[in-house]
Amino acid sequence: MAPSSTAAAHGPALAMLDIDDVPRGMLALDILVKEAEVDVYAAGTVQAGRYLLLFGGEVAPVELSYDKAVAAAEPGLRDTVLLPDAEPRIAPAILDAARRWPCPGDTLGVLQAGTSPTMLRAVDAALKGAEVDLVQLRVADGLGGRAIATLWGQTHDVEAALELAERARERSMAPAQGWSAQTIRNVDPTVARRIGHGTHFYREWRG
Repeated sequence: MAPSSTAAAHGPALAMLDIDDVPRGMLALDILVKEAEVDVYAAGTVQAGRYLLLFGGEVAPVELSYDKAVAAAEPGLRDTVLLPDAEPRIAPAILDAARRWPCPGDTLGVLQAGTSPTMLRAVDAALKGAEVDLVQLRVADGLGGRAIATLWGQTHDVEAALELAERARERSMAPAQGWSAQTIRNVDPTVARRIGHGTHFYREWRG
């Protein structure tokens, strides 16, 4: 998956489809760009043999393209999300691998989801409802198709964020398998520095 470099220009709406069937995924991509004027931020194969689509723009065109893409992807659609007013930190975190570190606090929240759309839904709710920073958001590649996010802030804020994320996850079409959430209080400075550098084992993913 090759992310676009236009993260700064993304529209308010953001949509993602996780598709088990690669040919259907490419069909969905073609159909959605023909349906309405949207920006395709990233599209391509990810682990484990799935096709991931991320696009956005103004709300009405994104909704039109989303509906057509979902219909085209059936029955290979694994998970999907449409955020009409996506939290502004989400797109740069995915497209530019942007990390924010740290805001005040000493507590780390770690989220893991079995699919990337579920993670986007959860992080969107967490960031909108609690005063936390999104340190890192990773989707699919290097994670066997899963997604992870790290949040930072005061303990009560991180706990609230994870509770909101869990409620959002319950609205996902994907099964709960792969979902995990953990609050780590009074994080050791060594761990905090490591998290600030990201969650990859290798500095560059080796495939």
